[in-house]
Amino acid sequence: MSLPKKSSIAFAVLSAVSLAGGAIAAPYPPEVVSRFTSECTTALQQQVPQMAQYGNAYCSCVINELQSSLTLAQFQAIGEDVQTNVTPEVRQMLTKTAQTCLQRITR
Repeated sequence: MSLPKKSSIAFAVLSAVSLAGGAIAAPYPPEVVSRFTSECTTALQQQVPQMAQYGNAYCSCVINELQSSLTLAQFQAIGEDVQTNVTPEVRQMLTKTAQTCLQRITR
C-alpha cells in the first residue's frame, strides 16, 4: 500500500477536526482528549481512507503532542477553522506535529 505524502495530510485531519477542547506540562481534560481523538479518527477515515488503520494511534499521538505544545486556552482558541485561526508559527507547529506522528505510526 502506498501511503500519502506526509505534507499532503499534515493539515488534512487537523483542519477537519473541531479543536473544541493543552496546558504545557498539564494534561488536557479527558473529555477534550476523547472528543479530539474521536473526531480526528473519523476525519482521517473519511479524508485519507488508506490511513484508517492508523487512526487511533495517529490521533492519540497528535493530541499528546499538542498537550505538550499548547495550553488549553491556546488549543481552544484555534477553534474549528485551523486554516484561518492560527499564526504562521502555530501552523508550522501543527504541521510538524502531524508529520512527526505520521512518521511514528508508519515505522
